[in-house]
Amino acid sequence: MARPNRCEVISPDESCIVHVVSRVVRRCYLLGDDPLTGKNYDHRKEWIETLLQHQAKHFGIDLLCFSLMSSHFHLVLKSQPEIVVTWTSR
Repeated sequence: MARPNRCEVISPDESCIVHVVSRVVRRCYLLGDDPLTGKNYDHRKEWIETLLQHQAKHFGIDLLCFSLMSSHFHLVLKSQPEIVVTWTSR
């Protein structure tokens, strides 16, 4: 059975809190030591944190909390429709 489209579950006019999970592809590593290549990717953590906060501000959402792991990440986001309605198309 197919799951419903997000637009059918989440209303853009109501504030809601969602849990988002995303995995990296091809068994790559987002952070930490990659056992296959021996490279360390810890330098990405600060960059990802800054990027998440920047994107949240520009997309009208609150980044309530997040967890960055070597192969995936979790985000808890809250939509802010009351802020988005004040935006203009300019």
